[in-house]
Amino acid sequence: MSTVGPQRRRYEILIFVTGAVTLALEVLASRIMTPYFGVSLFIWSGILSITLSFLAIGYWAGGRAAVGKTPEQLLALFLAGPAAGSVSIGAAALLYPALFPALAEFDLVIGSFVGGAILLAVPIVTLSAMNPLLVALRRESDPSGDAGAGWVFFVSTVGSVAGVVLTAFVFIPLMTNFRAILLLGIAIGLAAIALTLVARNPLPRRRGALVAGAVAGVALCLGLAVSRDAYLGALTAENEDVRFTVAAQYSSLYGTIKVVEANTAETGQRVSRIYLQDGLVQNFISSDGVSMSLHTHALEDLSLAFTSSPRSALVLGLAAGLVPMRFKHEGIAVTVVDINPNAVTVASRHFGFEAAGMDIRIEDARTHARTCRAHNRQYDIVVVDLFQGDGTPDYLMTREFFGDVAHCLNRNGIVVMNTFYDMNHDAPNKRVLATIATAFGVVIEFRSPSGGTFLVATNTVLPADARIDGAAVPESLLAAFRATMATGRAIGPAELAGAEPFSDGQNSFSFVFARAEMDHRRNWAQGLPPGLLVN
Repeated sequence: MSTVGPQRRRYEILIFVTGAVTLALEVLASRIMTPYFGVSLFIWSGILSITLSFLAIGYWAGGRAAVGKTPEQLLALFLAGPAAGSVSIGAAALLYPALFPALAEFDLVIGSFVGGAILLAVPIVTLSAMNPLLVALRRESDPSGDAGAGWVFFVSTVGSVAGVVLTAFVFIPLMTNFRAILLLGIAIGLAAIALTLVARNPLPRRRGALVAGAVAGVALCLGLAVSRDAYLGALTAENEDVRFTVAAQYSSLYGTIKVVEANTAETGQRVSRIYLQDGLVQNFISSDGVSMSLHTHALEDLSLAFTSSPRSALVLGLAAGLVPMRFKHEGIAVTVVDINPNAVTVASRHFGFEAAGMDIRIEDARTHARTCRAHNRQYDIVVVDLFQGDGTPDYLMTREFFGDVAHCLNRNGIVVMNTFYDMNHDAPNKRVLATIATAFGVVIEFRSPSGGTFLVATNTVLPADARIDGAAVPESLLAAFRATMATGRAIGPAELAGAEPFSDGQNSFSFVFARAEMDHRRNWAQGLPPGLLVN
């Protein structure tokens, strides 16, 4: 009789669990790596290729390891897989918060490959090797067929599907990625302990080693989960002037938002509150509630300078909510659209946003813009301030999107957009301008010294006496604000000759701006303490 026959179902359940863990690890790895390496096309290609490569190595290694082994030896190797996976997951969680900032500083693409290997190599190889090992265990009871290979890989793949769904709809919205990956390590470690203790045939001298390995993995993962705040706090370096504290953290399918307080080390007085999303600073305010981000004041002042007595505004992208609050105080009826269900909570609890009297829509910006014509929604001002990952999502940078935005404007309405350019090559920037120019006859560009860019677009004649005085801009930003406003220039058709607009049919925005987005990401990653980047 086969040594595995009576316990076959238990081992198939374990294969289901390890299949789930394998794909859950891949999804979580992409989220864990985002604050350090971003989400550019190159980075995503690296994560996928790393995962598939280690799966292939694991399948090959498991098959090689099965050659010439007795059933008892095969079972011992099979049960060693989740124990090794548990230990490696705990070790990776211990190492990556300290190592990833250095890898990002060295090179984002190479660093992402190395970082992916740190997170995925050992657990994926050891867990995927279990599939051919179980096939070899089943061979004794099915010597003439496929030894259950088709069924084993079917169960593993179904488990992978379950792992993706569980990660997307449970882990990511309800817990931090750091604790979610540790939970995976704990789960497979406990599974290894349970099945090793009830298994009839791992050799007695191996049973103790297998249990000890799994216990070590569970203990490491559990210890890190419990001591997370202390561990990450130790990595959040202090300098002579500022101490950073994470006041709140919100996870969702659309990114991880952290509210970070920066305090003076001597007195503990709060000097600023930072809105941090996936490792990028979206906004920050001083201790008296004034925005210290240039883009906030640029969007506000450009919107008000180029419209006469505006009555309505559509703000695409909420973040800290400072722009819609300025419009509200000016007596403008405001509609706010943001895809992140946590956005209003964060802005209200931590940045003084008051939603009362505003029309708040939790939906995709493109979906809302597409329905403007059908629902007869027209605004005097449309602010486009849409950032996720490393920049504006590519589907929000096409001629079709801006065509929909144009339908959201009344006859004299304007669009004001916050974006960023490639500072080393101007050809990609012209393609952005050409894309917007397909929907608007007038496009004016303002470039900040730091690389941020603000665009005003309309299909009407802009007032010749527009005055951008920056009256609400804090003194520390005033020089940069004035320098940015001084660069304003109208973009003529001749300048855009030969520049191909981005479109839904052929959208290469992510590829064209990949290097610029990685440079943007690296600059932020280098300027923040390592502990703040762990999500």
